[in-house]
Amino acid sequence: MKIAVIAKTRLPIAEPFRGGLEAFTHSLCEEYLKLGHQINLFAHSDSDPELNVKGFYGNEHREDRYYDIYEHDEYLSILKTIEQSDFDIVHNNSTHELPVLWAKSATIPVVTTIHTPPISKLKAAVKICSDGANMHFILPSKSFQSIWLPYTGDNSSVIHNGVDLLKWPLARISRDYLFWFGRIVHDKGLDIVMDAARELEIPLKFAGPQDDKKYFHEQINPRIGEHATYLGHLDQAGLQKNMKGAAAVVSGVRWEEPFGLTNIEAMSSGVPIAGFNRGAFSELINADSGTVAKQNTVHSLALAIKDAIPLESKKVRHRAETFSLNKMALGYIKYFEELL
Repeated sequence: MKIAVIAKTRLPIAEPFRGGLEAFTHSLCEEYLKLGHQINLFAHSDSDPELNVKGFYGNEHREDRYYDIYEHDEYLSILKTIEQSDFDIVHNNSTHELPVLWAKSATIPVVTTIHTPPISKLKAAVKICSDGANMHFILPSKSFQSIWLPYTGDNSSVIHNGVDLLKWPLARISRDYLFWFGRIVHDKGLDIVMDAARELEIPLKFAGPQDDKKYFHEQINPRIGEHATYLGHLDQAGLQKNMKGAAAVVSGVRWEEPFGLTNIEAMSSGVPIAGFNRGAFSELINADSGTVAKQNTVHSLALAIKDAIPLESKKVRHRAETFSLNKMALGYIKYFEELL
């Protein structure tokens, strides 16, 4: 099968990943190739060349006040190239509205995996085009599917995200500190996690890009000290190294997260997770792999962390095997084959 994969083009699909969407796109493309399919990844030009990248822009224009115009031009160029090629199917993972609008009249199936909440332009494009003959939507969780239901109608399916279990091996050998990793922005709730760790008097290590520098300066910097250590923006090897001594990985998100790939990466490493009942969190865990806070408060999160720490690493890992990268990729390929 020849697959055109459209990425979100603002950031490279390469390590260290800025977020879950970049990690998802990279691992899925790798798995498509392993399964014997041909792909072209339409992405930021600094993306991993092993993924047969077709990049239009790199970092040029990204800081331009009129960047949105350049971004529209970029997606128009991508779509024109796809039209002039002989792909069997398009897998759209961008968060831009143009690929969705284009799919309304596309002559081959276009499968869009929706990774963001119903925001204005994308929401409008999905609602307008949801009845297109070649338009199909995938959501990464049942909870997220329900949020998008008013816009996709019945034209959506769920395929859970997955991680490469070989790249995230069982690693936990001690319970020395709590760990958090991800994009450092207000919605991810790192400040809540830091407060819960302080309440328990357990050291916390955290890592990730400072995507909201104002939030980092005002809410995170004042909380850094003897019990909280910032490790910078780590690649996967660096994250895995810190799984070895992690008592638990903690989630304090303030939004209805579509999936939460970091939770599965932690579980695959044998590290239990604790978090709020937001978004897909409750879909990902069972009693052997993590705990859900009873309320969305610092104290309730601290109690959930205490319950998570004793969980057995092998059982945690076993739960993560439900969400393997191979299972996810095969799910997409089966879906594509049924459409074709």
